[in-house]
Amino acid sequence: MWAVTGWVIATWLRVTAILAATVTLCWLLLGTHSGVFWLACCAAVTAELYLSRQLLREWNWEAGLRWWWTR
Repeated sequence: MWAVTGWVIATWLRVTAILAATVTLCWLLLGTHSGVFWLACCAAVTAELYLSRQLLREWNWEAGLRWWWTR
């Protein structure tokens, strides 16, 4: 159980850190008055929601194959 859960949490943290670093870099390079910055923010939020949902689906699939989930 913890191997799959740990993998999902580590992957989620890594993806979140990469998206946060990307938004921070856009903020530093473009400033908040740029439309491209806000577009990057919207894209990062959308990517975070999509990837989080996919990770939850993957966790659910992997958990369904384990004995502790089917009890």
